[in-house]
Amino acid sequence: MNLLINEPPLQVLPTLAAEIGLNNAIVLQQVHYWLRVSTNNRDGHKWVYKTIDEWHEEFPFWSKRTLERVIQSLEDLEILVAGNYNKFKMDRTKWYRIKYETLHKLHENANRQNDGMQTDNLAQSKTPNCQEGTRQNDVNVPDKMAVPITREYTETTTENTQRKGNSRKRVYDESSVHYQLASRLYQKILIDDPSFKQPNMNTWADSIRLMMEQDNRTVEQIEYLIDWSQENQFWKSNILSTKKLREKATTLIRQIKADKAKENKVNSPSNFRRQGRTEVVPEWFKNRNEEKVNAKPTTVEIGQEIDFEVERQKILEKLGSAKENAK
Repeated sequence: MNLLINEPPLQVLPTLAAEIGLNNAIVLQQVHYWLRVSTNNRDGHKWVYKTIDEWHEEFPFWSKRTLERVIQSLEDLEILVAGNYNKFKMDRTKWYRIKYETLHKLHENANRQNDGMQTDNLAQSKTPNCQEGTRQNDVNVPDKMAVPITREYTETTTENTQRKGNSRKRVYDESSVHYQLASRLYQKILIDDPSFKQPNMNTWADSIRLMMEQDNRTVEQIEYLIDWSQENQFWKSNILSTKKLREKATTLIRQIKADKAKENKVNSPSNFRRQGRTEVVPEWFKNRNEEKVNAKPTTVEIGQEIDFEVERQKILEKLGSAKENAK
């Protein structure tokens, strides 16, 4: 395993570390990076929001408890301001922004203290053997190593942002289509299981982005897959995350097409015609036809001729009798 830098490093200026502490400086620098790329604007400020688990992924060399202490320390120094702009009340994810004016004041105070120190004698009496120790104790003493460290930090940060910015975890605004589709799936799951634990919505939104950018799924397709999967008795128990939705999208599409083809076949006019030819004749219909065939002919039917005038007179007489009876 290569322990040298082959991935985007976490870097920090020694001056900042000297003023607020190394751990505080590392976290603050990372928050500053996310604020630069953030699109979460609230109350006139940019914000970044992450859970403690997400922060721990960025700082795996600390325990979660240590990381919580570092963040609380920055809040106590009033450099880091916490907020809560979450859409759901149950979501306790903290939002953060940097109070740059407080950081600027701390820097000015440190400079005034350094100006009051007598550094000239230390610089003149410094020997090659004590150069390293002096650099650690007085970060403001210029030497040949200080300039490359600052320049390297600036160049590497720019390079990481331009070339490897995509490898960093993205932060999705609640109004983004990725977040909204992820939230749609979460709300559908809650209908059947109100106790379903709220997921990392940022991670869920990222899977939606990958479906759109890498799998070429449209917003309408993803929305349809979410609704269909959560109405299907089998898939609603298996699609419980956007990651799983992405993995099974092709299978879902194939089943949807198969179901539609089967439905169209059943409802086609040709199928109705086939059903008509094979329809079973009811028993009562057969019996009725047999009765007609076996029925005895009437007197009129066996007569050779019918006197229609006589029959008409009979009918009129019957109608006249009926009228008299009615009076």
